[in-house]
Amino acid sequence: MNETDPPILPGAGPFFFEGNEIGILLLHGGGGGTCADLEPLARELHELGGFTVSVPLLPGYGRSPEILRKTTVMEWKEHIKKELNRLKKSCKKIFVGGHSMGGLLTLITASKFELNGIFLIGTPIGFGSKLPLLVPLLKVFIKYYPVGVEELKKETQGKWVGYDKIPLNLVGKVKKLMKEMKTVLPRITIPVLIMQGRLDTVIKKNSLEYIYNNISSKEKEKVWLEHSDHPILDCPDHEVIVQKVYDFIKKYS
Repeated sequence: MNETDPPILPGAGPFFFEGNEIGILLLHGGGGGTCADLEPLARELHELGGFTVSVPLLPGYGRSPEILRKTTVMEWKEHIKKELNRLKKSCKKIFVGGHSMGGLLTLITASKFELNGIFLIGTPIGFGSKLPLLVPLLKVFIKYYPVGVEELKKETQGKWVGYDKIPLNLVGKVKKLMKEMKTVLPRITIPVLIMQGRLDTVIKKNSLEYIYNNISSKEKEKVWLEHSDHPILDCPDHEVIVQKVYDFIKKYS
C-alpha cells in the first residue's frame, strides 16, 4: 500500500473475530468483490463455535481497479503468509478456507504450510464462460471489464461491496493460479471439504470432482450445493455451508 492509494471501500474489510485457539483464515474470491462476501460466514462460524476467524483483504482489492491491475500473484501469497503467521501466534489449530480464487490460494497454501484442514467453495479448475478465451483479443481494445454492480447489490440487499469494473489481466493471474493449483493437488494430504454450487456456470462443472479425485487426502468430503450458483454472499445454501464447515472444523480440531 502507498500513501497515495485511495482508502478502503466502506464494508470491504478486512474482518477479524477474536475467539478461541481454533483459527480460521478465510480467503475471498477474485471477481471484483471483497471480504464483504465472506463476512456473514466468518461471523456465524465465530458465533457458533467461538473460533478465531480472520478474513484478510487481499492486495489490490477494496481500493481501486487500477491498483488491482498492478497487483501480482506473489503479493497475494505474501499477504496470506503474513496473515497465517499472525493467526498462528494465538491459535493451536489452523484451518484455511476460500471461495473461488480464494479456494485456489487455499490449496496452494496447504501445499506449503502445516494446517489442520482446508475447505473450498466454488473453486475452479477452469472457467465456464468463453470470455477468458477472448481476453488476448479484448486486451488490445480495453483494459477493464464492467461488473454488474447494481444487480449484485439488488441480489444481496445492498450487502455486496466491490468494483464496478475489473482489469482484464486478472484472467491471466487466475489462470496462473489454476495451473499451479493442479500441480500441487497430489501434495495435499490433510482433511479437505469441497463444496460447489449445482447451478454454477462461472467455473467448469467438473471442478469439484477433479479436485476431489486428484488430492491425496484420505479424509475428504464433497458437497453439492443444490440451489446455488457461483456467488457466495446471500446464496440459497448459506446455512448448509455454515453447518458443513462448522462440522468439518469440529471433527478435525
